[in-house]
Amino acid sequence: MYIDNIWIIWTLTFLICIFQARASFENEALDSHNKYRSKHGCPSLSLDSGLNSDCKSYAKELADLDTLKHSEGPYGENLCYTSSDPVSCVKDWYNEEKDYDYGKAKYSPSTGHFTQLIWKSSKTLGIGTYTNSKGISFVVARYKPQGNMAGEFKENVPKPNRSRSLHEHAKYLIYTSVILIICGHISQ
Repeated sequence: MYIDNIWIIWTLTFLICIFQARASFENEALDSHNKYRSKHGCPSLSLDSGLNSDCKSYAKELADLDTLKHSEGPYGENLCYTSSDPVSCVKDWYNEEKDYDYGKAKYSPSTGHFTQLIWKSSKTLGIGTYTNSKGISFVVARYKPQGNMAGEFKENVPKPNRSRSLHEHAKYLIYTSVILIICGHISQ
């Protein structure tokens, strides 16, 4: 029985590791975007595979030039480079929220990444990354329709709901359920 319990725990751990390893950068970044958007009551974004491809190509172009420069295209765009996990760029963009003035509700260069990430009217995300020979990852995120439109901040950048989000509740419920299942098997 002890061996059976160890086998169950090992199998669950293995499956969780496999599942996490298979999660693509694009899906992880989308999940991260949607987690932050849900804190503000904004609808989830969906991925656009064509836009993902364009973002990855532009990320390579930026990596080759070793610089960040907006493309001036028809989409909202956030750029980042990092030597750590490329998905961390989404958190960095969101962290600008602490400097956003909801009372003024207007564009500011110091919060533009945050406001584009949260922009309620944006429906679709394209995101890509490219890592150069120095180990620096360049990340390009594009949003359509684009955000940061003058006169539209009040309705598109809502204040965060400070209570626990539905996403956080679901995550807690899943973890608790897994622990209860494991404990139930061990005690049998």
